[in-house]
Amino acid sequence: MLPIILTDNARKRIEEIEKCIMTFRVWGVNPPGHLAIEVFFEDKRFPGIEYEKFQDENLIIYIPTNHYDYINGVTVDFSGWSKEDESSYNSDKTFNHRGFECLPHKVETSEIRLSWFEVNWMIKKIFSMNFESPFYLQRQAAAINYLRIKKDEEDEDFRDSLFSFAELEQAVQSGFY
Repeated sequence: MLPIILTDNARKRIEEIEKCIMTFRVWGVNPPGHLAIEVFFEDKRFPGIEYEKFQDENLIIYIPTNHYDYINGVTVDFSGWSKEDESSYNSDKTFNHRGFECLPHKVETSEIRLSWFEVNWMIKKIFSMNFESPFYLQRQAAAINYLRIKKDEEDEDFRDSLFSFAELEQAVQSGFY
C-alpha cells in the first residue's frame, strides 16, 4: 500500500503510462499553514539524502526518510498535460510536474528541518522562478549569506546545519531586499 492518496484523475493518468516514478520533496508552508509538497514525475532524488522506496504495480515513489512522517497521506492530483506543455517544461521553473501536483497537506510543520542541500535548492528555485540571471544569482547569494551569518553567530558549522522553515523564510526575505 502506498503512503500517498491519488485522486481519480491521477490514478487514471498513471494507469495510462507504462512505468511511473514520483519523487517527493517538502517545499514550504503556504499562507493557511498547510505543508507544500512538490512531486516530480521522475527520479529526482538528492544525493546524500536517504529515501524510502514504495512500489505498487507500475508506480514507484521515493520519499525522503527524514520527511516521511510529514509527506505520508498527501493527496496527488493530475490536472492534464499535452505535447505543447512538454516542449516548454522546465522542472526548475514550476511546481506542476507533467501535470502532477500535491494538494496542500495539513500536518504539523514546526519540527521539520531541512538540510543545507535542500535549503540551497529551494532558495535557488525561488529566485530563478522570479528573476532572470544575473539578478536571481545576486538574490540567491544574499539569502545564502544571511543563513551563513546566522549560523556563524550560533557557532554552528554551516554545511552541517539543519534549517527550519522560519529560517528559510527569513533568508528568502533578505534576498528580496
